[in-house]
Amino acid sequence: MQDDARHYAASVLQHLQQTDLTDSFCCYGTNDSVLIGIGRAASLNLIDSGSLDSVWSQISEFITANSNEYIFGFIGFDPANQLNKKVESYQQKMDLFVPDTVIRCSKSGYKVIKGDANIEDIKEYHSHKNQNSLPIQNIDNDALRKQYSKSVEKFINLIEKGSLERATLARKIPSHFTFDLSGTFTANHSRHSLARSFYFSNPHIAFAGQSPELLAEGNTRLFSTHKLSGTQAKNNSHTIAKQISSFQSSPRIISEHQSAIVSIEKSLLDLGTLNATKFKVMELPTLFHGWSSFETSPSTGTSIANCLRAIIPYGVNPLEQGFELLAQHENFCRGPYYGLVGCITPDGDFSFTQVLRSAFRDANGSYLMAGAAITSQSTAEIETAETCTKLVGIQVFEKNTDI
Repeated sequence: MQDDARHYAASVLQHLQQTDLTDSFCCYGTNDSVLIGIGRAASLNLIDSGSLDSVWSQISEFITANSNEYIFGFIGFDPANQLNKKVESYQQKMDLFVPDTVIRCSKSGYKVIKGDANIEDIKEYHSHKNQNSLPIQNIDNDALRKQYSKSVEKFINLIEKGSLERATLARKIPSHFTFDLSGTFTANHSRHSLARSFYFSNPHIAFAGQSPELLAEGNTRLFSTHKLSGTQAKNNSHTIAKQISSFQSSPRIISEHQSAIVSIEKSLLDLGTLNATKFKVMELPTLFHGWSSFETSPSTGTSIANCLRAIIPYGVNPLEQGFELLAQHENFCRGPYYGLVGCITPDGDFSFTQVLRSAFRDANGSYLMAGAAITSQSTAEIETAETCTKLVGIQVFEKNTDI
């Protein structure tokens, strides 16, 4: 096996697929350690949702009822955006489940820590070995970029008029290729300490990726949040030090980052005491991010659902006006994208990252998603280019043999 726990996890799934693997599983972790949850002992699914309070009440009840179990899954963006009602297509907004089987994979092997799994004679995962990733320019196109750019211009105009402060606008890029999601899960992404890899699959949707935005890790006594905002592509013609200096002094980057952390800082302060380290620079293989870290010590009685609700990213300010505008300009449901994916352990520890830099598959085919934050310092050209920079960070492979 390769020196990477994700490859061992993919090998385990590939082996079980040939035997008794159910159609629901979630892998989550790092190069060093991956947890796999397989099958459903209990689950919470959400398609139609009522008020936002009702959504989080359901989440809290499910987590509490299964407090001594492993819980895997995602909480998508769309439960937050109750106003996006015009898109009349099935898209799952949430899926949390208690697995029948849990397997922990390391760089050297695996261990079944819940349930029974028939795992013998595992062969090394080879699905995308010696295969180049698909060039993003073969998936993205000028028409999609121009359409997005026009929407960005409308948002900038609203910001200039004072009716909007900030909005993270997404775009969806359909692909005529069928994606090998296990290839994306095991791809050679960043080795940054905050990077979390994930691969989720149920009968309705599957997605895989690696996100650097670790939004909640710890427990209800102490947890960390790492909020990213502000993006700049690397430029090989300048030194890293010069690029970082330029990044840190950019009015656009500063404005975008500060506007992003205001609401999450307030939400975390409402939970308890807070320590913060603001506006560091995260260097990834193809880009730089603005990065602020928070350590929260919640008040006694704070639930895991309270912690997750405090850090769920909305990306718009003010909320109601922003959601209305997103509903007008995004003619799709985001589903898992821009939401949370992760797991909770029986001892109450949790880890959830934001669903970014991911490849998706559903009944309509394969697609990518990317977004950019629009502020008073934005231009349509800059924000459209930013989505392209983020897309380059996603490694996708054409399906050959897949899990």
